[in-house]
Amino acid sequence: MRETKFNMNALVLVVIIFSAITFFATIQLMNMSDMQALNDSYPVEGTNVVVRHSTLIPYGIYEGEYEATSVLKVEGNFGDDWGVALVGNTLIINEYTHTNFNLWLCQLVRVDLNTYEKTVMYRDTMLRGKCASGELVCLTDYLEPSNQPATNGLCQLYALSSGEFRAGEVCATVLYLDPNTGEELYRVRDDEAVDVEVLETRYLARTLEEVRG
Repeated sequence: MRETKFNMNALVLVVIIFSAITFFATIQLMNMSDMQALNDSYPVEGTNVVVRHSTLIPYGIYEGEYEATSVLKVEGNFGDDWGVALVGNTLIINEYTHTNFNLWLCQLVRVDLNTYEKTVMYRDTMLRGKCASGELVCLTDYLEPSNQPATNGLCQLYALSSGEFRAGEVCATVLYLDPNTGEELYRVRDDEAVDVEVLETRYLARTLEEVRG
């Protein structure tokens, strides 16, 4: 009887290990299937800096206009659209990470364009632009909808481990930052702000004082 129980436990252990290996192998195959030829450059206006996304060279922030002569200064997958703000010699920009669990995460970072030192300002935070009075508008406590938090078990597990999200829901807090100091000025919970049109009309098109009032 004991031998039978031991054999059953060993079988269960083998099944668990095999399932885990299959799971991670499937994720890697999905990641490989998503790979496509890419070679895009996005100059940061007013600087000699370019954000590059390429399968030929490392993703990152490069100094120099031309690919052949530019120099990689900060490696990473950085935003190139409305997730960029230049304040003096400081670049405030979104940095994206694709985890082994197939989740896309975003953190807001500051890059000193004199030293190219990178500092993380806020995790799970995405810069979305400037409001009418010039403050930076971000979404924080935020996971991109492409992660499908309502149905993705791994996304829900990350939400539980972080303690900043409600598992199984798309949620966000609108965060206002001083563009010069990065100081938090105001925050308000608004899950509907993940919608681009709502974010534009309620927050980006208005001044901070109007939002507060």
